[in-house]
Amino acid sequence: MIIQFNSIRSVVLAAVLGCAIAISSTARAQSSSSLLNEMAERVKTYTLSNGIKVIFYRRGEAPIFAGAVVVRVGGSDEITGQTGISHLFEHMAFKGTRTIGTKDYATEKRLLERLENLAGASESAQKFTPEQQKEWDEIHEKLRQLWISDDFTARYEKQGAVGQNATTDKEFTKYFVNMPRSAFEFWCKMEADRLISPVMRQFYQERDVVLEERRMRYEDDPGGKLYELLLGTAYQRHPYRAPVIGYERDLRRITAKQLESFRKQYYIPRNIVISLVGRVDPETDIKVVEEYFGDVPTGSDIKRDIPEEGSQEGQRRVELSTQASPEVVIAYRKPNYPHPDDPPISVMAEILAGGRTSPMYVELVKRKQLVASVSQEEGPGVVYPNLLMFGMSVKSPHSTNAVVDAFDSVLHRFIKQGATEEQLDIAKRAIGMEYLGHLSSNQSLALDFATSQLAYGTWKASIEWYDLMMKVTIDDIKRVADRYLVANQRTIATIERAR
Repeated sequence: MIIQFNSIRSVVLAAVLGCAIAISSTARAQSSSSLLNEMAERVKTYTLSNGIKVIFYRRGEAPIFAGAVVVRVGGSDEITGQTGISHLFEHMAFKGTRTIGTKDYATEKRLLERLENLAGASESAQKFTPEQQKEWDEIHEKLRQLWISDDFTARYEKQGAVGQNATTDKEFTKYFVNMPRSAFEFWCKMEADRLISPVMRQFYQERDVVLEERRMRYEDDPGGKLYELLLGTAYQRHPYRAPVIGYERDLRRITAKQLESFRKQYYIPRNIVISLVGRVDPETDIKVVEEYFGDVPTGSDIKRDIPEEGSQEGQRRVELSTQASPEVVIAYRKPNYPHPDDPPISVMAEILAGGRTSPMYVELVKRKQLVASVSQEEGPGVVYPNLLMFGMSVKSPHSTNAVVDAFDSVLHRFIKQGATEEQLDIAKRAIGMEYLGHLSSNQSLALDFATSQLAYGTWKASIEWYDLMMKVTIDDIKRVADRYLVANQRTIATIERAR
């Protein structure tokens, strides 16, 4: 499974599909506008009887389609003590249902219930007495005789599935796959089944898998550890501070019973969007979708009580001392879309550090040779105010302090002088080119439509963002640079080589 760190630019660029982006900004805007109007006429939306929203977009002639089920739940919805629970359920969603993955669900259900009783009496299955351990092992041996490993994914493979996967990020859990048109009803049946009757099968084994994943991506990976430290420092109150994969101490305490309760809270119709792109027939297919997904229980209203981060009163800094090459990440606080400053900030970031002709690359990589690379990213989520992050890999024998000083020098010059029309045009062209290939696939479009619908209330948010980005001016770049690239609103995270 994959954990994604989202940005508005990763849910927005249906706009550039097929655009002629090698000419002027005006011509690109006109080309994209024509395409987008055409797209808007072909996208069809429905709401099922239970409240699930469905998006159809027919494109292409090949008898294939991409199906996506996106749920508005992720790391930002988790409470203290249960970080990582969204991603953990994503893993469990591939373990099957009451009818898939088991030879005898009635017997399995009794055994799983006994496992939960043992888990509750042993600190979430962490500290067993000899007698408890013996019973735990005996129950698992019986369960292994009942389980059909990988039954869920194997059924998909038999139907010709390609690219089946899932991701979890700060706001969304996404399930997606490419299928032959002939398997449309099969897809509806399978996806609805795991929404309605998933089984917390092999939960404690999968919990160990996630703990190992966390060890590899964060504890043993200096870059992952630095990112975790950065977010934990930049955010003091908001749940963006916690890693999507969760803290180890929390993961070890989560039980299958808690996971089932979490699922019932968030996997409800008003919190789900289905998106289908490719060889689809909306008027006919919506009846099949309703037949299967219409049975998802409505559930109770979701009440999100997310604490605001509040103001930052001065620069923050955190250091990771380890046996690894030095790195620097500088993160500035910024608003999220649909705030009008979000598109100009994205263009400004592309101008500053988006390519080999950018000021940061030319000065820090080429001229001064302080760093091996410069990158820029927005995150860690899209629904709440987030960060603009600049990352730099430090070259020996230079120090992280020298890199920060050089970075500030380029930044101050940029803020004072502003951007040029040529830089602005190059940045807009780069943003379009970057996603042209990405959004040429049915799967990418299906995910973008569903995510935009859940995040912003309309699948057209991507179009709106692109149009705003194309209208960004030199004055806009100057304004957002002055307002957001300030030292007292940033966090600096560094890797320092341990001695």
